Parts: sequence; structure tokens; C-alpha cells
Amino acid sequence: MTTTSCPGFQITRRSVLELSVLASWLGHAARASESRFDFAAFGAACEDLVKEHLDQGALPEALLLRLAEAGARLDPPSVPRPSLGAFGSYDPKIYFGPVRRAPSLIMIEWKLEPNAVLPAHNHTPGLVLSLCIEGECWLQHFELAGDAPEPGEAGAFRIRKTRAQLLRPGHATSLTPERDNIHTFRAGPRGALGIDLNIPLPGAGDWSMIAYEEGSPQGFEELHDARWTGKPA
Repeated sequence: MTTTSCPGFQITRRSVLELSVLASWLGHAARASESRFDFAAFGAACEDLVKEHLDQGALPEALLLRLAEAGARLDPPSVPRPSLGAFGSYDPKIYFGPVRRAPSLIMIEWKLEPNAVLPAHNHTPGLVLSLCIEGECWLQHFELAGDAPEPGEAGAFRIRKTRAQLLRPGHATSLTPERDNIHTFRAGPRGALGIDLNIPLPGAGDWSMIAYEEGSPQGFEELHDARWTGKPA
């Protein structure tokens, strides 16, 4: 690449080699965007991405973006429909069940009946990407705002809302130990079906459901009073 200066502007000339590499990359990107994964290929691709992340120490956010891109290419009819177990005693019902397991990546399928609500809860150390397959649901994400007792212990604390998103087929949302680690689901009138990609990370920690009061914007933030309510019966 060469650059020539002229009064008020610069002219940049790219070499034939640079242009051919750029064209090749654009062509590959176009083909990739048009291709679809069946579930088996999707699972294998995701496991390869996680392995690459663990081997090279890539940034978690970069890995989650690549997993979300793979999820956007997943062919929904190819997703297995295993027998799922009811989670807690919620009504409308919520169901969970594993659909693929590997040491570094566990895929959990979830199903929310119409208008079902999965209460707010935190996550043990790990990365989680939630991908919608059918229907739609609202997700809200939160983070701890200041100190809090350990999950399951008594005592009030505060959480801040960080994101609200309508999740539709092919759309994904994610969390890390440092970002958006608390979330809650509310299904639409047609219910929702999706997959959680769980990538365990080193470290100890527990999880709990969370009850929180409705909050309101307070300057830059929306804060809520909250408390741990333990695991569902």
C-alpha cells in the first residue's frame, strides 16, 4: 500500500496482492453468511471455537460473538427435541434438558410455556450464550451494584439493570462473570424454545434465584432492591 500526499487530502493506492486478499476474504464471508448449520455441525463448530479460545486465551467477548454468529446460522428444524424436565413448580411451566455435552461446553435446551416467567438468577463462574430457536421472550439482564451476601444467604442488596432484549429465533444474548451475570426470561404468548451454551470457567461459586423490587432510573442507572431466594423446590 502506498500513500501520496496532496493539498488537503491523501491518495492511498493498494497493491494488487492486497486487493486480491480482500476480495478473497469478502467472498469467503459471503459464502459463510449464506451457509446453514445442522445441529450436529453447529455443536462441532461451537466446540472447536471453545477449544480455540481455551488454547489461545482469546477474549471471552470475542468467543461469545463468534458463538452467536454460529447460532444465527443454525437450522432450527435440525435441533433435537429431547424429553425435558420441569424446572421448579412454576406455572406456566418451564422445562430444561441437556442436548449435547462436552468437557468444555454443555448445551441445555429450554422451553417456556406461553407467558412463563423464569425468575432472575445469577450464574456460577462461566460464560453463557442463550439462543432462541422458536417463539420469543423478553430477557432482562442485571449486575450486582455494590456488595452483596453470598448467594442463598439472607440480607438485602442492590442490582442494576444493564440490558433488556426481545429474543427471537436466531437471536442470542450472553453473560460473563463480570457482565450481565443476572438475567430473567418472560415468554410471549406463543412461548419460547432455545438453547443455552454453557462454558464452565475455573473458580468456585453458587447460584440462587433473586427477588427484586421494581426500580426507577436514578440518574445514570436503574437500581433495584433485591434478595436471594435460594433454589426452586
